[in-house]
Amino acid sequence: MENKDNNLYDIFIKYSYSELKDLFKKAKTKEEQDFYMALSNLVLQKEQEKIIGQ
Repeated sequence: MENKDNNLYDIFIKYSYSELKDLFKKAKTKEEQDFYMALSNLVLQKEQEKIIGQ
């Protein structure tokens, strides 16, 4: 399961908030929606940290 060229974090940081929002809308289960919502929240937190740090 270890792939050094394409890890989960590298995949995650390529997604924008709007792309994650679209994935949330297309999710088929509540669990999948929760997953995309959690990722969206991480993106928002990261952006907030950038703004606060300026």
